[in-house]
Amino acid sequence: MTEAPAGLREEWAGRRVLVVGLGASGYAAACALVDLGAKVEVTESAAGPPLAERAERLRRAGAKVTIGGHDLEGTHAELAIVSPGIPLQAPVIRALERSGVTIWSEVELAWRMARCDFLAVTGTNGKTTTTGWLAAMLEAGGIPSAAAGNIGRPLVEAVRTVPEGGAIAVELSSFQLARTVELRPRVAVMLNVAQDHTDWHGSFEDYAAAKARLIANQTADDVFLPNHADERAMAIAHGAAPRVVPFSAVTMPAGGIGVEGTSVIFEGLEVFDVSDVAIPGRAALEDAIAAAGAALCYGVARDSVAGAVRSLVPPPHRLEIVGEAEGVTYIDDSKATNPHATLTAVQGFEEVVLIAGGRSKGNDLSVLRSAVPPVVAVVAMGEAAGEIEDAFGGLVPTMRATDMDAAVGIARRQSGPGRSVLLSPGCASLDMYSSYAERGRRFKSAVRALIESEEGMQG
Repeated sequence: MTEAPAGLREEWAGRRVLVVGLGASGYAAACALVDLGAKVEVTESAAGPPLAERAERLRRAGAKVTIGGHDLEGTHAELAIVSPGIPLQAPVIRALERSGVTIWSEVELAWRMARCDFLAVTGTNGKTTTTGWLAAMLEAGGIPSAAAGNIGRPLVEAVRTVPEGGAIAVELSSFQLARTVELRPRVAVMLNVAQDHTDWHGSFEDYAAAKARLIANQTADDVFLPNHADERAMAIAHGAAPRVVPFSAVTMPAGGIGVEGTSVIFEGLEVFDVSDVAIPGRAALEDAIAAAGAALCYGVARDSVAGAVRSLVPPPHRLEIVGEAEGVTYIDDSKATNPHATLTAVQGFEEVVLIAGGRSKGNDLSVLRSAVPPVVAVVAMGEAAGEIEDAFGGLVPTMRATDMDAAVGIARRQSGPGRSVLLSPGCASLDMYSSYAERGRRFKSAVRALIESEEGMQG
């Protein structure tokens, strides 16, 4: 960690701050605040060995920590830093609001601490891929940088390592944006805005409003890159203060970055060829173009951007090719946890046998009907299996599976040369798995076992 500027320490020394939640971002926030000399209290509803270890380390550093239940009794905090997983309607949040305490997200705290620029990415889908690629482009351009935020590394931790003159590629979820106040990214990317997390926000309008906070404080000196194909993103861009640079994977938007023939064009010049993107489907190309546009607008050289694109590898569980056998390609897109992600994933494929289902999060799954074609058959799983069957009923063959091994086996029987088996659930994983990553690993394991079995039969 770099030494905090004296002015920052003076600003925080002695301030009473309550950190709500002791997950990765809450713990990072608490550590940073303790180091800055603030009087820190932490409250966490859960318990368990990892949380107990974090709590003990913070207590030794001088913080007051309560785990196993939120305790606001006796707190005199003037500011609360709230972890992104805690819903706006949660009792602890309502109690803080009634008390008049100022509430920020960890992202807002990081912004107040930062000496570097933020290049921020949000959207219903594609955030992690785009943010990772943007970070790679910044690194290729020789800019001191990091990837942080919803991508996995707490932003408060990253801003303590990236110096003035550097930049952080920041992935921002709607949860993190909902409690921002002065956040002002130098460059902001909005990939898409589709129905998701209405169970957390309360309504789609509130969810969209949280996303729009991305550019609330931008000025004419900043840049906003909305998806030219996304109605809501373009509506947010209308009348916005920053310079608007739309991006597209299918056309060349005026004043933006897009596609002409097989070339990605920015300001009249080719940046890279669409074939340079190693991940299949239109969604990956769209993410690569968005990242390239953000990097170019920040001043990264074209050759650095193009080199980064050519060296990019797909992140796990995001349209990741697992294997191929008997002419069938198996693709892991377990990170698709809402219908919009699935609809985006199938674009660019010819014939797809889709494995879908899980926990719907209150989303309308009937919109998945528009995935036909290229979807030619469906295997339904999890709590939402009935909804998946209703969505595709009468359109394509639809079967139900009780576990991933069975799902892959059924999908294989519906496949043939030239077809793809795509795990793109359109739902959360928590009805059957601990995370989308575990779901993806189970898919990979089932596919590899199937391929080994088929190769053994041939031998």
